[in-house]
Amino acid sequence: MYILDTDFEEVKFNSYSRIIESLETLINTHFQEEKFPKFYADKLNISTKHLNRVVKKTINKTTSQLIAERTILEAKRLIVHSQDSLTTISHTLNFSDYAYFSKFFKSKTGLTPLNFRKKYFD
Repeated sequence: MYILDTDFEEVKFNSYSRIIESLETLINTHFQEEKFPKFYADKLNISTKHLNRVVKKTINKTTSQLIAERTILEAKRLIVHSQDSLTTISHTLNFSDYAYFSKFFKSKTGLTPLNFRKKYFD
């Protein structure tokens, strides 16, 4: 019985790894337009609940956290490396308005986009 349990865990691990790899690719491709886990679960042909279970088991985060982290990474890159206004950056990342983008950014980083830009260049 132990051998079967080990084999099952290995199969489960390999399956979860493939899902995570596919999810990462999908997030990198669609994070600007798609902010909700349901989109990614649908693309992977699994339920949102199962996707969240896989992400939680493998990397101890939620799917929403992964999407937010990728969005914040891109926001930081654009804030630092582009000359675009912060409003333009918020629209590039598909936020409905700058105020929502600023609130989202501050909730994830502790700084507003403007303060982040100022801190980086000071």
